[in-house]
Amino acid sequence: MNRYGIAASAGIAALALSTSAAFAAEPVTGDLRMSSRHAHTGALKIQDLQALQGPQRSGGAPASVPNQLGKTTFSRQLTDLVQDALVDPAHNPVLAPALSLSFDGPSSDDNSALFGFRIQPPDTNGDVGRDFAVSYINLTWSYYDKAGNIVGGPFAGNSFWAGFGGPCEANNNGDPIIIYDEDVGRWVFNQFAPFQGVQCFAISDGEDPAGPYTLYEFVVEPNAFNDYPKVGVWASEDGTQSAYTYTGRNFTPQGNPFAARDITAVLFDRDAMLAGAAAGFTTTVMPGGFFTYDGAQPGSVQALSNAPGGACPLFSVAEAPATYRFFEFCENFPGAGTFTTLPTVSVPAFDDNLGDVPQPGGDNLDTLAFFTMYRANHAVIDGQHQLALAHTVDAGGDRGGMRWAILDVDDYNNISLIDTGTQAPNDGFERWMGSVALDTVGNLGLAYTRGGNGDFTSVYVTGRETTDPAGTVQQEVECVAGTGAQTGGGGRWGDYSSTSLDPSDGCTFWTFQEYVAETGSFEWNTRVCAWNFPSCTGVQPTDFTLAPADPGIAGVANDFNTSNGSANSGVVLYIGSSAGSSAISLGNCTTTVDLTNARLIGFARADGAGNATITRNIPGQAAGRTILAQAVDLSACETSNVASQTF
Repeated sequence: MNRYGIAASAGIAALALSTSAAFAAEPVTGDLRMSSRHAHTGALKIQDLQALQGPQRSGGAPASVPNQLGKTTFSRQLTDLVQDALVDPAHNPVLAPALSLSFDGPSSDDNSALFGFRIQPPDTNGDVGRDFAVSYINLTWSYYDKAGNIVGGPFAGNSFWAGFGGPCEANNNGDPIIIYDEDVGRWVFNQFAPFQGVQCFAISDGEDPAGPYTLYEFVVEPNAFNDYPKVGVWASEDGTQSAYTYTGRNFTPQGNPFAARDITAVLFDRDAMLAGAAAGFTTTVMPGGFFTYDGAQPGSVQALSNAPGGACPLFSVAEAPATYRFFEFCENFPGAGTFTTLPTVSVPAFDDNLGDVPQPGGDNLDTLAFFTMYRANHAVIDGQHQLALAHTVDAGGDRGGMRWAILDVDDYNNISLIDTGTQAPNDGFERWMGSVALDTVGNLGLAYTRGGNGDFTSVYVTGRETTDPAGTVQQEVECVAGTGAQTGGGGRWGDYSSTSLDPSDGCTFWTFQEYVAETGSFEWNTRVCAWNFPSCTGVQPTDFTLAPADPGIAGVANDFNTSNGSANSGVVLYIGSSAGSSAISLGNCTTTVDLTNARLIGFARADGAGNATITRNIPGQAAGRTILAQAVDLSACETSNVASQTF
C-alpha cells in the first residue's frame, strides 16, 4: 500500500465454466520509455555496499501505513453473500501435507535495531533458489541456506543502491519484491521510491545473493505515487517473450492529498537487464478505471517451467461478485508492446466485502479482500499451461476464507477453470493474506495466516493433490503458532505474502508469512515454511550434455556423445563456425540453437538411459579449424551445451 519516509504516508460447489463473449479485443500500444540510469557494482558485494551506505539509525516514532481509501469503497460487491458456496467444511480426514521446515525470517526488531523505529505492515515476501532462500520486507532483507540458517543480514532494504545516487539510494520506502529468476539463476530485487514515481531494480550476477549487482532506476510514474508494485518474471520457451512484469496502483499528485488515479501494467526489458545494458520498458493504463482492476497481478512463471512458446505475459484480477478478468501484454523490445483485454471468465460467486480480523488484546487486522493476492503463478503441467490464483473472501457471516483457483490458460481466448474452492472450515477461524503455487505434477500449495475466534494469528499451510476430490484441500498444518498480538493502532497486516516452488526438486513449496510472537506496539515477526506432498517425487536435475568430438581428428570418423537426455528420444546434431542464434524446427520441436548459420549434420536415437552417439566423418579440410557443435533432444525439445573442438 502507500508508503512512508518515516512519517506515515497514505496508502492503502459446482464450477461455473462459462466465458463471456463481451470484451474489448482491440489491442492498445504501450508507451515505450527507457531506464533513467543503470550501473554495475563491480566487485562490490552486499557487505561492501552496506558499509558504503554508512550508519542507518535515525530514531523516530512508529509509522503505521494506513489504507488510502475506505475498505467498503474498495469492494466491488453489490450484495453480500450469506454463505460462500465453495466452503469445504469437511476436508480430507486423513491426508495432510508434510511440513519439512519452519524458521523465523526478519522481524520488526530488525527495523528497530537498524533504523531506531518500527513500522507496519511488513509486506512479507521472499523466494527460494537452488542454494539459498531470501526474505525481503519493509525495510530490511536477509538470506538463508536451505536448512534455515541465516547467511547474511539483516541489511537495509536499499543497501543495493549505495553509491548509485538518486532516489534509489536516498530512499528506503519498501513495498519490496524479491524474485529468483530460475531460468538464469539470478536474484531480482525491487522496491519503490514513490515520491519520485520510481521503481528500483537490483539484479545479481549469479546464484549468490551477496552479489555483485546490476542496478536500475525506472521512472514508471513521473506524476504519480506508484503504490503496491507487484513484479513477476516471464520467459517463453522459444525466447520470443522475455520480460519482468509489473502492476502498480497510482495516486496523484505525489504529495498529499492523494487521489486514486489508475492501475498500470508494465513490461521491463528482461534480456537487456540481464545483459547489464540500458533497458526500456513499455507501460499502459489498464482500461476500466482504478476500482475495476485494483489489486491486479502480473503473471509470473514458476521455477522449472517457462511459458509455452509465443505465450505473452498474462495479467489477472478477481472482480466480485463472480468474474476473473485477464489481459495479454506482448513485448516487442526494443519497440512498444501491445496490451489486449481478453474474454472474462465467470466463476462461482464470491464476496469481497469483508471486515477486519480481531486479535485477543490487540488491534483489528486488515484483510485486503478486495485484492487478488501475489503471486499469479504460471506453470506448464503435462503440457498444459496452468495458472494458480488466490484471494480472500467472506466465507459467510463476515468471516475470512481463502478462495483458490487453478485455471487452464492454454488458449487466452478460452480460459477456463480446472478447479476452485474456498478454504474456510466451519470452525470459527478466519483465513486470509494467502498465496498459492503449483508443483511440477500439478499439486496446489496454499499458505495463509489464521486468526480470530479468540486466538492469536498463526501461519498455516495446506493444499491439494491432483487426486483429491474436486474443490477440496487437505487438512491444514500449523507452521508456527502466534503467541502475541499487534497493538499500537493502524491494524496493518500483510499487505501480501508469497509462495514459491523450490527449483532444486520441483516439489517443495516455500512460503513467507507474518505472525506475532510477543504482544507489543508495532510488533510483528515473519516465518518461512516449507512443505510438500508425497505424490510429487521430485525432478532429477540432470543436464542434457554434449561431449567434444572423439578422437577430434579431421579425416576420420568422430563420435559426438550426448548424455542425460530423454530415453529413446531422437537426437540431432548441429554445427556452426561461431556462437550466435539459429531457429530450428524438426517434427514437434521448435527452438533456438546457440550457433550462427547452424547446419544439421547427424541424427541418432538415445538408449533407455537417454544417452546417444552420433558418428560423423569429419573431412580432412577441417584440419586446424575449430568447430562448434550443439545437440537437440527432440522429445524434450531441449538443447545441450555448445561443445568446441579443434581438429
